[in-house]
Amino acid sequence: MPARVWLCLVIILGVVFLAGCGGGEEPAPVPPATTAPAPTTPAAPPAGGTTVGAGQAETIRDRPITLQMDQPVPPDFKAAYQRRSLITVQFYKTGQNPFYPQGLGVDTEVNSFVEQLRAEYPTVQFFSYDIANPGATEGAAELQNGEYGTLAAQLGVGLTPFLATLAPASEGDDYIIKNLFQGYVTQPVVSQALFDLSAVQVEDNTSDVGVTLDQLELTQSGGGIEYVTVRNSSENVVNLQGFTLRTLDPETGQVNPESATVEINDAVEIEPRKSASVGRSPEIVDADGKTVAGTFEGGEGLGLAPGDQVVLLDAGGAVAATITV
Repeated sequence: MPARVWLCLVIILGVVFLAGCGGGEEPAPVPPATTAPAPTTPAAPPAGGTTVGAGQAETIRDRPITLQMDQPVPPDFKAAYQRRSLITVQFYKTGQNPFYPQGLGVDTEVNSFVEQLRAEYPTVQFFSYDIANPGATEGAAELQNGEYGTLAAQLGVGLTPFLATLAPASEGDDYIIKNLFQGYVTQPVVSQALFDLSAVQVEDNTSDVGVTLDQLELTQSGGGIEYVTVRNSSENVVNLQGFTLRTLDPETGQVNPESATVEINDAVEIEPRKSASVGRSPEIVDADGKTVAGTFEGGEGLGLAPGDQVVLLDAGGAVAATITV
């Protein structure tokens, strides 16, 4: 066979061999890896309401929470929860911390304008706690004023400032977290959240008079009341005439029907953002060195003890403020 024929055969066989091994083709393109899109709604909260706010900057939807009242929680917060009141609770940080990412100025700023806004929403119960002051977190120990026990853990507080608005659920004993903010939030946003909260219809017995009980001093014996100091947190003059003091039932958070009644008979007017004390006799001097602005009747018969809760009722019998002895 002529040499050129052999050469052609060798070339043809070589081409066929390379084609069979894939040597003459480009490798097939590999499709790019894909990642499932992030969910557009948050995951369901864990049972019992714990870690509700963990890792979250702001709620997207209402979330249920059930307060574990067998754990240490502030008695005034517990009473408001039992009464099915509208609640706003905030946690803030004070002091110095060089590792704190935002600086402590934001905590002070948020806490300041929340205190200003509370005057506009007297039917909302406001609670504020320094995150560094938990108090007892186990057992049946009584919490002191300003201590929050397990409340921060139950709400899942992480970054401060932390602010949550809570309303009773339409069914059952649960609550709904309407809004939750962790980290800095502007005043208009908080104002809108409080407006939305105040619009929720509830059947509680909260007064629309914006006052707080700053101090309650007991008599030296018998568990009576020496004097109480009332602060007007509203923008209007408040007259305490006809207001009464009674104790709360710790099991229900309602006024104890068997408790004695202390009634303010004098016309004690308190200017906006000011405070005044009312005592069992006109010569009593309060902690600020001022003589009481008026008197009440029946302060000796309450028989108060540490841990009891005293409630200030307005002239219509609605809960205006509470304080723990």
